[in-house]
Amino acid sequence: MEANANVQHLTGKPLITVTQISELLKDWWKARAYKHKFAETVLYLMFLSGLFVWAWLDFSWQIQRIMLFVHVVAGLFVFPISVVPFWLSHRSLINRSQKKFFNRTGLLLDYLLAFCFLSGLYLVFWGAPGNDFGWLVQNIHFYTSWLLVPLVFAHALRWSVLNLRRYIQVHFLR
Repeated sequence: MEANANVQHLTGKPLITVTQISELLKDWWKARAYKHKFAETVLYLMFLSGLFVWAWLDFSWQIQRIMLFVHVVAGLFVFPISVVPFWLSHRSLINRSQKKFFNRTGLLLDYLLAFCFLSGLYLVFWGAPGNDFGWLVQNIHFYTSWLLVPLVFAHALRWSVLNLRRYIQVHFLR
């Protein structure tokens, strides 16, 4: 039996088929639609790091530049790895859900996330040079983030990482 296992790769039979790989990927992608905690946490942390960059709050330049670096790196690398797969796989739930609140807030979140992400990319690669268009993009990025946070919280309230009552029940009242 051990000899057969050692020469199985020589028989031409694959250990795993393309169909099995495809099914594994489909199952993984479907599971992304429900794996929200990391994505939600990243959105909240992006918002907080963006607050430290906000000129009106008047943090020192040392804090602002560190937080700008954190905000940009998180936006370019962490956001696409954590939020985008959840966001895109979660889209399939809109077609199946009969709950109008989730459908409406989900659609609004889609637009806000798209505008916030695209305006953030513009700001990273072209900046806000001081012209009217740069001012517009900067304000789109700023105001969509202020709308995103409460809407994400309301949309995911029952399952939110910020749901303190549930957190206490799960971790302290078992």
